[in-house]
Amino acid sequence: MKMTEEDKGKAWPQIVAILLGCLISLQNGLHFGWTSPFFVELTNDKEHYDITEEQASVFTTLPPIVTILSCPLVTWMCNAVGRKTTLLAGAVPFILSWVLEVFATDVYTFYIARALTGLGTSASTASLSMYIGEIATPEIRSFWGNFLSIFLGLGQFMINLIGFHFSVSQASYICLVPAFLFVFTFPLMPESPYYLLMKGKEDGAKRSLKKLTRKKDIEVDFEQLKTDVNRQMSDRGNWGDLVFILANRKALTAGILMRCAQMFCGASAFPAYTRYIFEKAVGDSETSTLVFSGVMVIMTLLAGFTIDRLGRKKSFVISMCLSIVCLLFLSIFYYIEEFQPQVDISNLLWMPVAGMVAYMTFSSFGVVNVPTIMLGELFSASIKAKGLTVLLCVMGLMISLTNYLFFWLNVSYGMFCPFLVFAIVSTVLTVLCFYMIPETKCKTLEEIQQILGGNVQCK
Repeated sequence: MKMTEEDKGKAWPQIVAILLGCLISLQNGLHFGWTSPFFVELTNDKEHYDITEEQASVFTTLPPIVTILSCPLVTWMCNAVGRKTTLLAGAVPFILSWVLEVFATDVYTFYIARALTGLGTSASTASLSMYIGEIATPEIRSFWGNFLSIFLGLGQFMINLIGFHFSVSQASYICLVPAFLFVFTFPLMPESPYYLLMKGKEDGAKRSLKKLTRKKDIEVDFEQLKTDVNRQMSDRGNWGDLVFILANRKALTAGILMRCAQMFCGASAFPAYTRYIFEKAVGDSETSTLVFSGVMVIMTLLAGFTIDRLGRKKSFVISMCLSIVCLLFLSIFYYIEEFQPQVDISNLLWMPVAGMVAYMTFSSFGVVNVPTIMLGELFSASIKAKGLTVLLCVMGLMISLTNYLFFWLNVSYGMFCPFLVFAIVSTVLTVLCFYMIPETKCKTLEEIQQILGGNVQCK
């Protein structure tokens, strides 16, 4: 019997839900890259602001600290009110942060605004990864899940572009537009059928599944989903299960290693200090920063095809290795510039730009996006919120640590030092990731659990 279009279903409802959900990731990118253009502006403009470089360095470390502290609240919200509602709630602190930055003139108001971004990051990162992982089929999730990182990179590019042409307050007005676009459009999307089944709302789960697949008959898919959720929910789902159940322990270990490797490879520190890095090297940082940010967006978009072909694990490891080479190259350049004055590098000032662009190119094919894509895939339904909370805390800790280390090592020893230290630590973590990360390409969430539990061999 020939399968009709209604039997096959449609992919576009899931794609639309992912893209609209990723508008909150765009907000995350705007706030994440905010320090790149405005760190320099706020510390140099003594007429309107009286902020030192040391005070401004807190702008990069404060949000991840708040992210860590707010994790218990996010865990409760994801389980109590759902992925969709938590995502919408995450937009509120982002909007409040922009409003504060419109009127801020002193460092403490900026501190409050930056703290609010940490709360928004906490709510949006965990819930969006869950949402995408649970509403999309493996084939759609494999490619379109990459748009979470694409929108994050797009936000960083946009804030750099805006920051070079508008003041802090003007930029805040502009960035409110996509925030309100998300708030007005995302309520039209369905809640995760996984979450609805976890809450025993079978009718709601059926409606959600029907909206997401547009199939005429969803009974077979619904029964399979129900079986998978019931099997995963049969575990107690307490905090101890993260360690004592093999599949959860492997998922947690893989998630922690990937986040640590990602951050020590510079995925947080370099976008946060992009303009600062180029200001130190070439003086005129505008073109360099925009090229760097633009390459990040383009390469992350192209990475969707590469990751889909190579798989998550291979893409991540290869990306890490190539990025480490770039870090060593940049470390050597900055060491020669700062400590070998007899070497004339006046004709080589393009090298840090080339090195950073090469780094962004290579890191976009795995380092930047694979940990985020896999965030919503690794844990079973019963323990997912708790597992993501731990990984969110690790991410916040690593962002804060690497951002602080970058600034401190640069001030204490020179610009070459953070690149060298990051390269060494990243090398060790890459080796560990090679042995610990599972492959999740084109696997259902249940198949991933079976692989982690040792019941099925990863192909």
